[in-house]
Amino acid sequence: MRPASLPEPANGKTDMPPGRKTVLVVDDEDDFRSMVRDLLGLHGFNVIEARDGIEALALLRNFKVSVVLTDLFMWRMDGIELIRQLQKVTRQKPGVIAVTGAVHIGHQSSATAAGVLGAHEVLMKPFTANQLLDSLNRVLSLSA
Repeated sequence: MRPASLPEPANGKTDMPPGRKTVLVVDDEDDFRSMVRDLLGLHGFNVIEARDGIEALALLRNFKVSVVLTDLFMWRMDGIELIRQLQKVTRQKPGVIAVTGAVHIGHQSSATAAGVLGAHEVLMKPFTANQLLDSLNRVLSLSA
């Protein structure tokens, strides 16, 4: 399933405008994706969006991304399964930032599991713009 605002890719892998890193934001909350898209756009990033892990994996077949920012708790496919599948189904090795909310504070084991499965960073909602940008820059520096 493709978000309506996302352009169809050309044949093969699609890069967004050159010179800008692309972040795939995966979250079932429209407002959260919109806020992150706007913030990262202001800081020179390309952003594509998915509502869950299934949609994210489909997008990764057509778009080259530098970092996947994924919520851990979503419906159809959650962030833990997405991180697990990233290792299996994609040749890309994007950086991964897992995000979880204070509502799920009792699920600290999920954040730990995300790290074990390959998340490079874990952010707790709510976080500041600076915390997100710092985390993103740390993850990007790992592949530099």
